[in-house]
Amino acid sequence: MSSGNCADQKSGPDEVNRVALQVLSTIAPAHPCDPRSRKPFESYLGQMYKAVLAREPGQLYGVIKEMRRARIESAIIAEMYVPVVARRLGEAWLHDTLDFAAVTIASARLQGILWKLENDWAVPHEKRHHCPPAFLVGVPAGVQHTLGATIVAGQLRHRGMSVHLDIELTATDIAQYVRNQELSGVLLSASSPEHLDFLRILVDISHQQSRKTPVFIGGAILEHTDAIREITGADLVTSDVQEVLQFCEAGSVPSRMRVPLLRDAS
Repeated sequence: MSSGNCADQKSGPDEVNRVALQVLSTIAPAHPCDPRSRKPFESYLGQMYKAVLAREPGQLYGVIKEMRRARIESAIIAEMYVPVVARRLGEAWLHDTLDFAAVTIASARLQGILWKLENDWAVPHEKRHHCPPAFLVGVPAGVQHTLGATIVAGQLRHRGMSVHLDIELTATDIAQYVRNQELSGVLLSASSPEHLDFLRILVDISHQQSRKTPVFIGGAILEHTDAIREITGADLVTSDVQEVLQFCEAGSVPSRMRVPLLRDAS
């Protein structure tokens, strides 16, 4: 990721912060740690935090291997541990104890871990849909910070959804996705009010292709303005995957695209 301007840089840790807190509030209660079978939660968090900041890039993979040997599932690592480490990186940057370069490198390492865990971060067989609802998770082209969108995409996949993740989404891309795919929803992640005009364009194009496909907007941008829905025309503004699925389940999309809400998925 390039450093960009100062305003963009400041939005990055805020996005990580919000996503981490949201993931914890919706996921953490479902995964109590058993002290008899694994190290305390805080111990592994500390090891991961040190590893992402280490000079040797391979240290984080060693910690993950140790966690897996301790029978901590990939989904728990991805949905609980990674967001907390990301939040702490953001807090350190905001308090000037880490510089932007260090946070950028550490975030890239966390992103790499998410990709590596993806095959294991699978949907249990009993929770799979025969024909899973499909979602597009997109980061508008030019928005630098993609960790939050990657976590959201993983959360949807863990709940049995089919997900297209595009971290450089253009107007042409979204038109093709919505026109050619039967999508249950489009989720757009952004970090700054500077992205509002482009978000409005993306929402407009999506609605032109299919007004029956809801468009959701989330990310750190929610912290900076209360008028996102009015400005962009999005159907719902939220960073909560459960709210997205509930919106779809409630019948805001046609019945052929309605999403079964897997309350026990996490």
